Amino acid sequence: MKKLLITVGLTLLIAGCNFESNEAEVAEQVEQKQPFSEYLTCTPGINFTNDSVRSMITEWNALELDESLYFAAGHAPLSETSLGGSGKVYWQLFWESKEDANEAWAEGPSEEFLAWGEKFQDVLVCDGDGRRGYDVYWGRENDKSGDWEDESQWVTYAHYCKYTSLGDIEALGSSMVEFNEYLDNVESGDDGPFTFGVFLHNSDNKEPYINYDFFWMNYYQNHDDAMASYERYEQTGSEMQATFDEFSVCEGPFPSNSFRFLSVN
Repeated sequence: MKKLLITVGLTLLIAGCNFESNEAEVAEQVEQKQPFSEYLTCTPGINFTNDSVRSMITEWNALELDESLYFAAGHAPLSETSLGGSGKVYWQLFWESKEDANEAWAEGPSEEFLAWGEKFQDVLVCDGDGRRGYDVYWGRENDKSGDWEDESQWVTYAHYCKYTSLGDIEALGSSMVEFNEYLDNVESGDDGPFTFGVFLHNSDNKEPYINYDFFWMNYYQNHDDAMASYERYEQTGSEMQATFDEFSVCEGPFPSNSFRFLSVN
């Protein structure tokens, strides 16, 4: 998880907020690509086990993957049913930009990739054609996200959100800033690592996903840390929640166990 944050850096969703920047900072922002992520819905096969998935991922990493693909993760929802359907799991790709992702997909699968997919079709089959694309905005500075003892796995708590009549990208961006300030005030340093991200549609995403305006993802090292964080928020986050409620209505949290599939330094 830390490597993902270091690679992406702090890309706050402050498109509509006012910040003073010098010319060098502006130039750097212009050159920076917008991180892009895709989710693939996957169906486990009859040989879906920890060992078989581990072998599948190991051999996938040995393939000649596109250089713009810098991180990948797998997510297994704790609930039997999720937005993708019953018993589904998810493969997530992180690209340097949407353009890079489109170019990589346009090249089509190599013979080696097709052979890999056929070899492991009884383990996991993913719907590449039905993939969903999002612009990614990370809301917590890396030096404030804590120390991730195990970067190979974490837990994801997802919130599916819709704007109210007062909601827009400016309100969302402002809430991310305010949420950071809230975290700075309540975190004790013994809370365990935490970061969060916001995912905005940037593709022809289908229902039921397109029925939501944005997805807010909270990331923790483990479920105990997550539960402690949500309990603390219940006690201390009333003002912050009022801000969220003013511009959005969110469902969740929906927890998943998450695993690193690929990390390019």
